[in-house]
Amino acid sequence: MAEENKATQTVGGSAPSQKISEIVDDYSLRKVPEKSRRGFFNMFMVLNASFAAIAVVWGGGALGYGLTFIEAVIAVFAASTILAVIGSLTGYMSAKSGGSTYLNWRYAFGRVPSGIFGVALIMVTTGIGWYAVETWLFGIVMSEMFTTGLLHNIVFDSLWGGALMILATYIGYRALSFLTYVALPQHIWLIGVGFIIALSLVHGGGSLLAIHPAAPYSIDTGITAAVGLYIAGALIAGDLARFSRSGRIAWVSWTTHMYVVYPFLILGGVALVLVTGTYLVTQAMLNVGMGIAVLLIIVLGQLCINAVNLYSGSLSLVNLVKMGRGTASLINGVIGVGVAAWIGYTSGSSIAPFENFISFLGGLLPAAAGVVIADFYIVHRYIKGEKKYEERYNFTSSGKYPEINVNGIVSFAIGAIVGVFVHWGIAALNAFIVGIVAYVIIAYICKVAKIRYEFGVYEHKRLMEKVGEVTEKGTSGGK
Repeated sequence: MAEENKATQTVGGSAPSQKISEIVDDYSLRKVPEKSRRGFFNMFMVLNASFAAIAVVWGGGALGYGLTFIEAVIAVFAASTILAVIGSLTGYMSAKSGGSTYLNWRYAFGRVPSGIFGVALIMVTTGIGWYAVETWLFGIVMSEMFTTGLLHNIVFDSLWGGALMILATYIGYRALSFLTYVALPQHIWLIGVGFIIALSLVHGGGSLLAIHPAAPYSIDTGITAAVGLYIAGALIAGDLARFSRSGRIAWVSWTTHMYVVYPFLILGGVALVLVTGTYLVTQAMLNVGMGIAVLLIIVLGQLCINAVNLYSGSLSLVNLVKMGRGTASLINGVIGVGVAAWIGYTSGSSIAPFENFISFLGGLLPAAAGVVIADFYIVHRYIKGEKKYEERYNFTSSGKYPEINVNGIVSFAIGAIVGVFVHWGIAALNAFIVGIVAYVIIAYICKVAKIRYEFGVYEHKRLMEKVGEVTEKGTSGGK
């Protein structure tokens, strides 16, 4: 056993046998054991607080600037359906395999490409990209609230805000779970108050439906924006859902979140912007007298969502480079804070970088989700004949997966190209479907023609041995 696993100090009331390394690393390179699995309520609350932050409300503000309220409702629930399907499938997969998003990718892309893809697609877009954007948005809002002094500086606010988020991520899932019970009630209450205020300002809900947006655009554009706003979350939902006691808990928690909490938050932003005519939703909140409320939702909401972004990026980095998850969090966090400060310095409070970023994610990331979902649910089941979910992705000491999966690389490239460059329909949905279809077709043709697309075999116990997570009996401690 590695020295890091020799510690048996009790932490946070846990049993003496629980290792400090388990608390910090959160089983980042192996299956989550049954002792650490959670029920529906905990999973639902963690998903809500982790993904339903101020950026969602801000995204609603962007929709309110281009759609009527009825059009926004249609766009949001259409996006919720797409996101519910993707997030449920990735979450159920991780609940069954017990592995993070990046461990699951080892089967669909191969050990070597999964590490590269994980860093390129997740650490950069989610672990660093979203983290930097959220930290920058935090800086904008704080500078709006404090009109004088050092706190009026976006760069300074991004720096200290980012430091708080790094601290929460370093501790891991337990910190996220604790923050959940503090932050979520604030989200629901504050957005509810804002929505009621918006309705009162126009003297009833009927008047809200009659308001025309300042810069109208199509519902398709609205759907693409709403999907792009959350697609990264749907793709990495498994990073949290792997702690579910069952696959059913994982998909029910995510689906409920997508149809209840997500629409509530984003449509609250739509209403506020339509009523006030202010493009920045946080400024709209301030305009209707929600000063202290805005401070609460920003501090608590951003702390939760950005901790998850950084948490996901840390899992990606440890999948590529041998290091502790806490160390990976610090590395990603420092880079992300630097990027946030740079955006704040060069763009100020202009929202253009935010819009461009979510559009890019909406066209790129769904292709990766399509490939992994096709591999786990279709190829392993119907082409490879592995009927039981537990047989498909195995991250115990007996698990094996390819070094390189050429099909996954090619299918992702095809889906990403379609998502980014084909300007027809909903980019995120196009990339997702093309990624699935391409992977299944190539896998079937290769089987019929007896052509290999998986090369090399890697035994997962080798990875576990490197970090000292194989017991004397040769197991990971998970079932």
